[in-house]
Amino acid sequence: MGLYSETIFPWLLDKALGHPNIMRRRQALVSQATGEVLEIGFGSGATLPFYDPAIVTSLTVVEPSEGMNRRAAAHLAGSPVPIKSVPGAGERLPFADASFDTVVCCLTLCSVQDVGQVLAEVRRVLKTGGRFLFMEHVLSDDPERQRWQQRLNPIQKVVGVGCNLNRPSAQLVRDAGFSLDPMPVQEEEYAFGALKKLTPLVMGSAIKA
Repeated sequence: MGLYSETIFPWLLDKALGHPNIMRRRQALVSQATGEVLEIGFGSGATLPFYDPAIVTSLTVVEPSEGMNRRAAAHLAGSPVPIKSVPGAGERLPFADASFDTVVCCLTLCSVQDVGQVLAEVRRVLKTGGRFLFMEHVLSDDPERQRWQQRLNPIQKVVGVGCNLNRPSAQLVRDAGFSLDPMPVQEEEYAFGALKKLTPLVMGSAIKA
């Protein structure tokens, strides 16, 4: 899987997630980030242009994929805010408790190995009152679509290098002890090609009490 996961898949993912609808949602999410910010699953840096230097003091990014880090390297010099790229994964963040005002996660919780551990780490590194901003594709509310998501998930995990179709991310964020702003709205018509009916999106802003 090395050539595919670290070279071909990063290119494919950038193409799939470069759709204007996805980028518009990314901008809406990331523009809410303030203060000292951490982004988990930075990928190739698609969110970078949307950080506002007037309200973001610094940006730290974590991305475990070497292929994604190679693609991101070209964008780091043009960052609108001071940026630091740190090796690591969401399950084991190399930062002290209460280090960040905002943590951002875009289309990442679907593919981490242990969602609960990642969210526990997010809570740990957030300051009290800090905000967790997330956008994810999630388990559908529709029973028939749920059945198809479950059937296709084993294939998706291989093709998508660990990506899952069936994670109820908003509920998992609640279960991790966060207080969510008004219930995120699921969007069924979004840009994932033939899989768009099976990849509803959810956006949320969660606060560490």
